[in-house]
Amino acid sequence: MSLTSPELGVPLERIDYDEGGIEALSDALRDLAEDGRDAGVVLRNIDGGLEGRGEAIRSVQSDAGDVAGRITPTTQMVDRIAAALKSYGEAVAQHGRVANDLIDDIEAAHAAVESAEASAATADGEMGGLSDDATSREVALAEEAAADAEDALARRRTELSDLWEQWEAAYRGWDAAYDAALAAMANIDHAYVPASLRASVTALTSADSPAEVAAIWAGLTDDERADLLSTRPELVGNLEGVPYPVRFEANRLTYADTMAGAPYGEPLDSQLLQLGIEMDSNDGELLMFHPFEQPQATGAVVYGVTRDAEGNVVDPFEGVTNVNVLVGGMFSGLGDLEAWGGSARELNRYAEAYGADGTGSITIAWYGYDSPNLLTEATMGSATEGAARLSETLRGLDHGVSSSVTTSVIGHSYGSTTAFLAVGGSSSDLGVDRLIAVGSAGVPDGYHASWTGDEPMDYSGVEIFASRAPGDGVARFGEWSSFGHGTDPESIDGATSFESDGGTAPSLEGTPEPVVGTPGHASHDGGNSFWGWWEEDNGYLSRDSESFRNIANIVANGEVLQ
Repeated sequence: MSLTSPELGVPLERIDYDEGGIEALSDALRDLAEDGRDAGVVLRNIDGGLEGRGEAIRSVQSDAGDVAGRITPTTQMVDRIAAALKSYGEAVAQHGRVANDLIDDIEAAHAAVESAEASAATADGEMGGLSDDATSREVALAEEAAADAEDALARRRTELSDLWEQWEAAYRGWDAAYDAALAAMANIDHAYVPASLRASVTALTSADSPAEVAAIWAGLTDDERADLLSTRPELVGNLEGVPYPVRFEANRLTYADTMAGAPYGEPLDSQLLQLGIEMDSNDGELLMFHPFEQPQATGAVVYGVTRDAEGNVVDPFEGVTNVNVLVGGMFSGLGDLEAWGGSARELNRYAEAYGADGTGSITIAWYGYDSPNLLTEATMGSATEGAARLSETLRGLDHGVSSSVTTSVIGHSYGSTTAFLAVGGSSSDLGVDRLIAVGSAGVPDGYHASWTGDEPMDYSGVEIFASRAPGDGVARFGEWSSFGHGTDPESIDGATSFESDGGTAPSLEGTPEPVVGTPGHASHDGGNSFWGWWEEDNGYLSRDSESFRNIANIVANGEVLQ
């Protein structure tokens, strides 16, 4: 049963938290800070009391003093992190537990109201259906039954209203604690965040929607925005609602800072180098960037970004007709950007060539989640995490891009599982017009308990297109062996299937030319089975595949090639 609270308008969902885990982490951080203080005492003793003479002794004393001076602010920062976690843990244990304990009662009360409404309607119907020759006793009994039913309904509604009031109070308490924790973490390094900016950081991190972020950002002074950009680029660059050109600049600053600390080891070093190529040589800009997220770095790159004569970014979403989001599947990550970035750029070219005059296309290569491996692909864990992050990106686009723009999300393999969960499982409209699945490992089965409750996946207003190559046994095995994503997207009501087995398709000039079929499961080359045989340039997203040309026509014109 999927319900929405009457005043706050938020879904009735369980608040997930690990009280013991939060407390253990807070205690561990406090122990770490204490160890740091002990180390500082030892180092200061060395600085002030190490016996001996000579340059070596003086050097050791000096170094000990320097390290001791650095340890103190670090231990203070760790203490603040521990305090923020402890405060949040206490609040979420108090309010989250109350809210969660009320869910079953609210659902039962809601069912009782529905039953009482049915009983009242039945009693009213029976009273209204009395014949003209009904006896006074029959009339009195019917009126009494109708009154009793109305009284029972009023009681049930009051009981439900009281429960909702309690739940919303608990939810507000948890939400306030969550906002406070975010603000505390955002301001954790007092030396890093000037006092004049802490209120702005708190407001931005506490905002609940891209529209709210945009309003807060617009209300800042030019100096405040410039200071935030220079001191907290990693925050600004990932905030949905901040203007995209500003986010691109912020993420370039974060990228430069990250590169200044390299090397980090593989695979991150290679991923960072490829990101640099995409930005410097391939008209790419970072829409999202979390280089040190574990277990893998995440990010998203927008392709088709240009700069004016002064070198300033031109808003890539201004005046376009199509925005496309490519979502990778199993084993995908920033290391795949050379191939996926190429597909993004080619999709822009072919969509603009296939579309009517004035068609403008922007494509995002999205790697915003920990993609699954062979051990986790069968579950919904990665999809649930990815859908939450993808939903944020899509809400940002829905706010920041004109409503006249057609938004298409293209998922390969498990990427379709993630994309369909994000769109079909959202409690609000994300502004997506088309969902395209290629080589799908299966999409969510009707509903997903931790995402939509008992309500079915809802793709209302979204056009669905899907294709699986005849020889793609990997996709079919992924669907068949799954726990939660065993639905073939081609079987969804209203879905349109398209071919990926080769033939002819329009060139950029509109003349027919041969296109290749996809022999297996690859997005580009290789990986056409679990054990693989090497194929090149014939995956679902390779420029000269039938699948890719169909995708280009779908995003441009809303139909498959004939």
